[in-house]
Amino acid sequence: MIPRVFVSSTYYDLKHVRERIEKFIENYGFEPVLFESDKVTYQHGKEIDHSAYFEVGLCHIMILIVGGRYGSPISQSKVDDERKKYDEDYISITRKEFETAIKKNIPILIFVDKNVYAEYQTYKENQDYFDELYSSNIGEREQKKQFKFAHVDHVNVFKFIDVIRTKPIKSFEKVEEIESYIKSQLSGMFYLYLELLKKQSEDNKILDTISELNNVTLRMNEMLTSVGKEILGSDKEEYEKVIESQLGIMIDFFIRQFSSSIEFQDSIDHEILDKIDLYSVAKIIYETALKIEIPSIPKGYNIREGLDFKREWTKNVFNRLQQSVFEISHLIIIERFDFFTLNNILRSKVLPFIKTQDHEEIIITHIASVLRGHLEEIPF
Repeated sequence: MIPRVFVSSTYYDLKHVRERIEKFIENYGFEPVLFESDKVTYQHGKEIDHSAYFEVGLCHIMILIVGGRYGSPISQSKVDDERKKYDEDYISITRKEFETAIKKNIPILIFVDKNVYAEYQTYKENQDYFDELYSSNIGEREQKKQFKFAHVDHVNVFKFIDVIRTKPIKSFEKVEEIESYIKSQLSGMFYLYLELLKKQSEDNKILDTISELNNVTLRMNEMLTSVGKEILGSDKEEYEKVIESQLGIMIDFFIRQFSSSIEFQDSIDHEILDKIDLYSVAKIIYETALKIEIPSIPKGYNIREGLDFKREWTKNVFNRLQQSVFEISHLIIIERFDFFTLNNILRSKVLPFIKTQDHEEIIITHIASVLRGHLEEIPF
């Protein structure tokens, strides 16, 4: 398998840089993914830029290059003409590609033109002035002499740098500087991978120890339950408080795991989201994917057959889940859901403490709350 590297940047001002980086990636034995090289598969019935975001998720590394142009708006942007586009804040396709890579936890190597980065420092030193200038509406600004930057087409470039500067940034003047930095970073990644292989045996021993500790914990829970009943005797109310407290801890742990294990393709406006029965969606997720019993791998299967069996079972469950969710709302599209791991956590750590239907409804209500947090559209 060949690692895929997505090159993200505006096109016309960085065309020659993109050509050089594409050849460099190919010479390294990796597969470069650039839209102008027909490496992006366009999806029927969707805007062109959506295909680019989807392709980002299929890559292993992103190279982001920021020059003097901010770029075209994403397809959802309500931009009427070029003049309005460059006078208002909007999310560009390049920025959306970056945000997609962050969401997918893809390593990103970021390069900013040295002149642009120097001008960004000037912008930051005088940000109060620019904030006041660009807070005026278009009509008022047209009556003023517009501030022209030497190396960027609009202040939006600097706002984008504000977003990406939470990650390491390498400024550059020549393409060779980009190539040299990529080479050193890839070498570092390969080194870390080799170190990981060296530690794999030790990690497996640790996992075996953790598994044994989990078994001990379950046995201790059973023992403590019996001892608690014996000690508390007729004081059933006090005993139930202890059990409820323990259940609450386990539910909180499970919900945190759930929140980090699910992602959706698109956000939804809060007014529309208010009309969707998220409790029913949460109940479907709980009953269709989380609570069901995972089948054992048939005896006689080798490792590859076992992985294929797990993959096919997971795919069937996911398809049934998505279809059931569609019956409530076609706006909710699950992009990633590690329900296989969550199922194991729920059945081994939470369900043993579930005593009533009310307990399950608490879990479902928490799941619905997480769904709202993930789906609700955040204003730009």
